[in-house]
Amino acid sequence: MVRWVIGAVALCLAASVRADVFPVGAGTEGRRWLPEAPTAENPIRRYPITLEDGVIVTARDGVRLEGRLFRPALASGETATPCVLMTDGYGRASNTGASFDGPLFDIASRGYAVLHLSLRGSGKSEGKADLYAHFGEDGYDAVEWMAAQPWCNGRVGMVGPSLLGISQWLAAKEAPPHLRAIVPEVACGDCYGALWYPGGMRPGPGREARKLSPGAEAEYATAIAHPDFDAWWKARTTLAEAAAEIGKRGVAVFVAGGQDDYISPAALRLYTQLGAGARKRLFFGPYAHGWHIGLIQELQVQWLDRWLKDAANGADTGARVMLYVKGANRWRFEADWPLPDAHPTRLFLSGQRSGSAQSLNDGSLTTQQAAGEPVTVAYSPETGPFLPVLLSATKGRSVQDQRTVEAKVATWTTAPLAAATEVTGYPRISLWASASAPDADLVVSLNDVAPDGTSRQVMQGYLNARHAPDLQAAPTPLTPGELRRYDLDLYPVAYVFGAGHRMRLAVAGGAEPPAGLPFPQGPGKNPVPNTWSIAMDAEHAATLDLPVIGTGWQDLR
Repeated sequence: MVRWVIGAVALCLAASVRADVFPVGAGTEGRRWLPEAPTAENPIRRYPITLEDGVIVTARDGVRLEGRLFRPALASGETATPCVLMTDGYGRASNTGASFDGPLFDIASRGYAVLHLSLRGSGKSEGKADLYAHFGEDGYDAVEWMAAQPWCNGRVGMVGPSLLGISQWLAAKEAPPHLRAIVPEVACGDCYGALWYPGGMRPGPGREARKLSPGAEAEYATAIAHPDFDAWWKARTTLAEAAAEIGKRGVAVFVAGGQDDYISPAALRLYTQLGAGARKRLFFGPYAHGWHIGLIQELQVQWLDRWLKDAANGADTGARVMLYVKGANRWRFEADWPLPDAHPTRLFLSGQRSGSAQSLNDGSLTTQQAAGEPVTVAYSPETGPFLPVLLSATKGRSVQDQRTVEAKVATWTTAPLAAATEVTGYPRISLWASASAPDADLVVSLNDVAPDGTSRQVMQGYLNARHAPDLQAAPTPLTPGELRRYDLDLYPVAYVFGAGHRMRLAVAGGAEPPAGLPFPQGPGKNPVPNTWSIAMDAEHAATLDLPVIGTGWQDLR
């Protein structure tokens, strides 16, 4: 049986590839590695397409939404087809919207009626644009309108990345009866805590740039009027409870994300929140935000074929997750996400010097707690120091050596690893700290230190301390000098640290864009100066918890 409809030969060979062909983590040699890049295959039958512009969907409040309809020219005797909807907040004829005409034409040529709809206030659609305003209701109305047309057989799916994926989640949240499947790429549900206010920190340069983005000009002004999670945000987010209901209703969800994408961490959370019994699949690649590769196009067509055409193509059988493991630089299948057999491995932030870094403290990461003096981390909105961990929308993560930055911040580093060690899942840092100001941020970066000392970013995490421990609760001003515990989940990762390499955790009070990378995305700078004092005594342990895959955890010390 072919799984994911990926080349069966690749799957059969995966078990027989020698473990030394590529540097996988210790104890992961027998997992379902692909020996080459994955490919996907679909039936090749194609239909000619007719286009109709100016198609109008009237929303429940009377607002007229305009779209372009792609319809396959059916052979004599063929009946109505399934339908696919793309709801576009940029407007279908904008530069962004027009870039989707090719993929939509391709889907239509495979036997689907496809509607590319400009959401209210965009393109030629009526109404007022606002941040995600009416995305759910308008999506519901469009799904049901399509299902009622004579050329539609009543089965409707949705596709689209980023903003056009966010609109899918919001439409599915409203529970349109005829919605069978969605394929949200690089799209958040909790866009408050993942996109606009990462970890509760302020909006950064990527959000400010929305003021100049055609079709999205109104977003920034409305979002900054709501700095804390409130009823306004709740109406514009798809949270855990709503995701679970989507899963229970049987909507088939194909989630696609990238390790170097700034929105995908929230997408992976949604995949889990759909529930264990949901119809779902996850694709987690090595990509930044601005991507739509041919493989994804084929995989989403497979997903649509399975749930809208009842195709027996295996898209719903076998492994649920396809992920790319950096460091090993190979693709792999997994049963689920997070990986159920990850070994929770705790490292302590120790006062013992590692001898490997010229940082403020040069602490160690060890499996045994070693008490030490508090570590002080100062922050200024003008001079930092900052960790350059914002992600480029098009280029992803910085590949620059981090040693110059690490010299200005606090670090904790392991000894050289005795074995290649895979970390896949959500690393978590927990620490006790006091701030000197009533408002403060924590920014952390997990780095890979090569034997020659070169340090590269692997993954980061953000937290505004006033919003801890719950971003969706009212923020609590800090009491200067009061020791509090903070737990911070880093972004999801799938990465192999090579034998002889070290893991390093860097901590600062702010973040900034890496030099030279375009379209930076992530949090802004806190305007309040602060000095953190991180406790290192026996009663207030600081820890880094790692989800280790395989046996590499056994050799950590």
